[in-house]
Order: sequence, then structure tokens, then C-alpha cells
Amino acid sequence: MAYKTIKFQREGAIARITLARPQAANALNFDMGEELNEVANICRDDASIRAVILDAEGKIFCAGGDVLTFAAAGKDLPAALRKLLDSFHPAVITLSTMNAPVIASVQGVAAGAGLSLLSSCSFVIASEKASFMMAYTGIGMSPDGSATYFLPRQIGLRRTEEMMVTNRRLSGAEACNWGLVNQTTAPDNLAAVTQQLAEQLAQGPTLAYGTTRRLLLESFDNSFGQQLEAEEKAILGMAGTRDGLGGIAAFKDKRKPEFEGA
Repeated sequence: MAYKTIKFQREGAIARITLARPQAANALNFDMGEELNEVANICRDDASIRAVILDAEGKIFCAGGDVLTFAAAGKDLPAALRKLLDSFHPAVITLSTMNAPVIASVQGVAAGAGLSLLSSCSFVIASEKASFMMAYTGIGMSPDGSATYFLPRQIGLRRTEEMMVTNRRLSGAEACNWGLVNQTTAPDNLAAVTQQLAEQLAQGPTLAYGTTRRLLLESFDNSFGQQLEAEEKAILGMAGTRDGLGGIAAFKDKRKPEFEGA
């Protein structure tokens, strides 16, 4: 299917979602929100997709929401924002909780909703020339897209509030030091490093990855006892999967496991 604002393709077990509005700094508009939601659902529902790369065309990863679209809405801005978030927020929920891990590959500026989006990914690989900022309060707005959920958990409350209130811009090195990204690499190596990680993950136990991700997210709301109950339920469920049974058998036989993602 052809999309207006993104590109979506399969490379074996790896899916690639590419933000493709470089002429508009890959800003999030209505079409992009809807298209991200559609491909997120595809990645969730297709068990043969076992890793997802999220990248972008051009020099900017994503400048945030399309402020020009918001300005054109005038007094109807609340309705316009609701329309956008009705697709963007479900996309973020799906991408952050499905079995296939999502790797954000950040080549340039990630601001506003762009930073929110990558904060919801399982892994973030960034160019040494990338930079990160919130930018919402600079236009008199508050954050959306999951930033107020994920960033305090990733970099702490103090640093999150500093980024959101002062709009401090972090370099790639600072973002890595703070824990916002997993690693930085030379710009010329970004695609290769991201691809290598995606291929590694695509060979792994996808159901276990997704279960682990959801356990981690739930841990912030559960009591100690509730979390232990969730862990028990999860590992018992994994014990009935082909990957779980196969992984145990491979360990017993002292051979490398071959996971199917099922």
C-alpha cells in the first residue's frame, strides 16, 4: 500500500517504518498519525515481523507536531489536536507494547512529538550528530505522545522536568549519558549498527521480548506482590510456547537455540 507521509517495507522478519516528510522536517500531521497507527497494527498482528526499525528521511528525524497545521485550525485547535491524538496515541501504545521490539534510528533532530515517539521505543540508536529537545512549552503547550510517561522512567523526574520546562537541547552524547538513548555512533555507521541490532533481535524469542517489555511497563504500577504474580503468570505462559520449550531443550543438549517467535 502507498502512504503519503511514511514508507513501510518488509526485509524478511524485519519491518521498517520511515518518516517521509523531509520537506516538512518530518513533522507529525493528521495523515502521519493515521498511517503510523495503521502500520503499527500490521506489525502487532503479523507474527512473522520480529523486529521493527523506525527511521526517517532527510536531516531531521522529526521536528514534532505540524505547528503550521495547528495554526491553521485557529479556534478549532482543540478539535484538531484531538483528531491527531486519536490516531497518534493508539500508534504509540501499539508500538510500545507489541512483541516485536522497535528500534528508533535517529540521524538528526528529534523534538516534541518526535522525541515522545522515540522514547516509547525499546531501543534508540542515535547519530553522534543527533540532538533531542521537548519544545512544547516554547509554543505554550504541554507534552503528549507518551513523553510524560516514559521520560521520567528513563532519565528521572528532575532531568525530565528540566527538558520539558526549559526546552534544553541534548546532544547525542548527553542523551546517551542521561539514558535517553542506548548508544551513539558515527553518522556513516548509523544504518549498519541499527540493522545489526534488528537482525539480532529478529532471530530471538519474540514472545519473550514482548512479555518482558510489558512486565517492565507494568512494574511501575504494581505492588511487589502483584509484580511477582505477574511474573509467575508470564513465565508459566512462556513455558508452553515452542520457543520456551525449545530453549530449555537446547540448553539441556548444549546447543544454540533456534527461536521461531512463537
